[in-house]
Amino acid sequence: MKPKVLHEQAMDLSFKAKQASKTGDQDTAYELYAQAAVLESQVAEYYFDKPELEPTRSVLIRSAAFLNLKAGLIEESQKFIFFGLLHLNDDLIKTQLNEALEFSLALKSIDVKTVSQNFGYLTAMRQRSIHYTLEPVLPKFGTAISLETFHDFSENYLKSLKAFAITSFKGISKIGSQIFADIESAALQFQDLVNPIITNSAFGSFKFSIANDYLHRQGESSDLLKLKANIIIKYHDEIFTNPLSDEDIELLKKKYEEEEINEIFRPLAKMKSVGSSYKIGYFDKESLKKVYISPIVNLQKKKLLPVRQISKDDIGILENLIVHKRSSSTGKVSKSIILKEQMKAMEFDIKLSQIEPNDASPILLNEEIVVNVLFNSEKGFTLSFDDLKIEKTDTGYHKVFIDFNKALYDRIIYLCGLKEMNEDEYRDFAIVKRLINNTEALI
Repeated sequence: MKPKVLHEQAMDLSFKAKQASKTGDQDTAYELYAQAAVLESQVAEYYFDKPELEPTRSVLIRSAAFLNLKAGLIEESQKFIFFGLLHLNDDLIKTQLNEALEFSLALKSIDVKTVSQNFGYLTAMRQRSIHYTLEPVLPKFGTAISLETFHDFSENYLKSLKAFAITSFKGISKIGSQIFADIESAALQFQDLVNPIITNSAFGSFKFSIANDYLHRQGESSDLLKLKANIIIKYHDEIFTNPLSDEDIELLKKKYEEEEINEIFRPLAKMKSVGSSYKIGYFDKESLKKVYISPIVNLQKKKLLPVRQISKDDIGILENLIVHKRSSSTGKVSKSIILKEQMKAMEFDIKLSQIEPNDASPILLNEEIVVNVLFNSEKGFTLSFDDLKIEKTDTGYHKVFIDFNKALYDRIIYLCGLKEMNEDEYRDFAIVKRLINNTEALI
């Protein structure tokens, strides 16, 4: 069959695969991509020894590399990637092939002999994976990521994902032939099925791929299986990569209850904080380009997240005493503890409409800012405003509140007095100008 006909068939299969992926039918999508990859590989190989047929040769080799990646055929893809990097001259295509090479190296870690009969399962899991990178903001250890950093990411990611899973499940009271009398209990059981598996990892920045189990378990309907298998992809597309524009925020507030938004997006706001020590990237499955997640700034948090009120459940474990005092006729005071509760930490928000340093006039703000307050029994109170990377900790709340206001004031005065700024200072100053009308008056 002529190469042109094979290429057209491959493109038709690729288009159908993309449509199937958009509707959530990942099994069909992977099967179609695999068929398309086989056809396009035949076409690309035909052009290997035909350098006179440029730019057609370069385009087809890139296409074969990308289709094999989308099908999860890493070794086959690398054959076209390496050939293209060695023999092609088009700068744009070579750049794209280099990105595809980084993508393939992040995936190439399955030893067929080792996984033996599980190879099919792990290959399918790899196909279903979302591929992330964690990179340090400051190269304290070069491009290496510490275990503490990964723990921070994974802890908050899991909190957000599992909250999303519960909400997604509760959005339906029936799955297939299953009708749930107690939707709350059933949702918690479904949450246990959401446990991301690391399907690949690689060093550089820290590259890793995650997917959720897709195998049918006893008692699961086909609809429940589909929801379970695609929950990470659904979370990635709808929540994790959501840019949180004003329109997006309004749609989310209509779709989710206030507490659901709090449970899903508060951990996400920590991961995507302006003040985070790491940045998160992911490989787009269509373009295969690495995309960095945009941060969540204070203005977005204020519009989306409810101000968190302190409750007994939020407080966790601090020590709370109720003491009964009694005075005798001689004036002696006796004490008895009626109730003693052990709690450990609490987290809540406060809103500030002005900055109040203890040695200067207050600065009125155009809009309220949300300051996060975290109490830890070992460290005391920590007040933080991520947008300007201001954080203060002290054992006394009044003391740390004063220190925080002073640090925030000093940062604003410093920025307003600069004649030249680097990139970070320019970004911070843009935030200051939004918060304060007449910055010139502060100099």
